[in-house]
Amino acid sequence: PTGLSSSVQALPEWIQLGCGDKPYNCAEKNATFATDGVPPKDMPDLSKHSNFMAETLTPEMYEKLRKRATVDGTTLAEIIKTGVDNPGHPHIKTVGAVACDEDSYEVFAELFDPIISARHGGYGPNDKQPTNMDLNKLSNTDIDPDCKYVLTTRVRTGRSIRGFKLPPAISFEERRALEALAVKGLLKMKGDLAGDYYPLNGSHSYAPKPNGMSVAEEDALRKCGNLFQEPDSTLLLASGMGRHWPDGRGVFH
Repeated sequence: PTGLSSSVQALPEWIQLGCGDKPYNCAEKNATFATDGVPPKDMPDLSKHSNFMAETLTPEMYEKLRKRATVDGTTLAEIIKTGVDNPGHPHIKTVGAVACDEDSYEVFAELFDPIISARHGGYGPNDKQPTNMDLNKLSNTDIDPDCKYVLTTRVRTGRSIRGFKLPPAISFEERRALEALAVKGLLKMKGDLAGDYYPLNGSHSYAPKPNGMSVAEEDALRKCGNLFQEPDSTLLLASGMGRHWPDGRGVFH
């Protein structure tokens, strides 16, 4: 858990720094905020930042929240690090904050509630996400009937499993436990949903494929648009998304 995969060692150093076991600390990218996870006494200067966190966090709120932590130890510094390290662009507004565990949303509600509402157009803390599983409501319009423009499409969603920390703070061992639980469920899929699990090349977390999928299998999945790569942006690296890469990650296909 403390070393770097051989595949990661071939990447630029500024990416390597976010794929080990430590918080992202990269002077080259000016990503050095609170690498010890402890909020400094003084609030960082966010006057030139373009993200929802910078618009929401006030000195009074910072002073109040910097003294808090969740049961699992999440601090304000861990939550806002990616937003502090990445000022962004005036025309591209990012969120600027990440939840490290489920309790983050409650313990730091003064920060998260307005950010979520602003990002999602008025979604309040008491609102409920609407669910509609009626397949007949889906459009069957061919988006490229003459096959001139579209090479591949995807529907992207995300789900978290209660009882586990979220990606920015999940431990090496906990990520493996989460992977095992998810794979156990996926391998029970039947019919046209049946498939196999392919850990990323270099992952040693899945006993049936102890070294992950082969390079050839990765190339095949990449060509059909079904493979993701290592985090290659400081937004993701500063949020902790690349830790222990590629261990515990894979594709069910």
